[in-house]
Amino acid sequence: MLLSFLSHTLAAWFAFLLPVFGTYKALSHRPVSEPELERWSQYWSVIGVIVAFEYLAEFLISWLPFYWEFKTLFLLWLALPQTQGSTFIYKMYLQPFFQKNEADLDADIVSINAKTFAFVQAKLAALWQLVWGAINQNAAARQQATGAPGQTPQAAPGTGLTMDGAMNMLRTFGPSVMSAFQPAPGAATPAASPAPSRAPSAYSSSVNTPAAEQRPAPSFPEPQFAT
Repeated sequence: MLLSFLSHTLAAWFAFLLPVFGTYKALSHRPVSEPELERWSQYWSVIGVIVAFEYLAEFLISWLPFYWEFKTLFLLWLALPQTQGSTFIYKMYLQPFFQKNEADLDADIVSINAKTFAFVQAKLAALWQLVWGAINQNAAARQQATGAPGQTPQAAPGTGLTMDGAMNMLRTFGPSVMSAFQPAPGAATPAASPAPSRAPSAYSSSVNTPAAEQRPAPSFPEPQFAT
């Protein structure tokens, strides 16, 4: 436990905090030191590759004995100015790889970004359709419970719904949707009609029955589409 804490502390100090301060000095001092700026750019490029690997596959090797200790030594080798291992890795491996595959990498990045955006947009549209259908079902069930005249539910928006359109529809229909979840004034259980009396009397004719005061429940407000 103590050895692991010591390894994490050394890695945090030498591999991250000191390089952050060194990068700040290289960027803020004028005139800019080109060798220092190049060195730290190469360092953070190598660190970015290592962090990406950790997120994807570190769980496969993190169980090995002394993994964190070896990782700390590797990070120190990358960061220390006496060794400058990041410069060696960048010039020997990363730079040749990027130069050889730069055009393909640019095309792949554009394709991945477009597919990711289309996937997210499709899922958001499907979620919006699900919410819209639930709202219509709730409105129909509420109308049946209150005895209001049935209305044909609105059709859900098409799959081509954009985020701007969804936000505009939400602002337009928001008050109506919220009012649909409020208890209706006439939604209480209707009182049973009083049984007819055997003989009319002055007392019974002077008392108003609950059925006479009952009002029909308000119908579900129909949303108005904004033009």
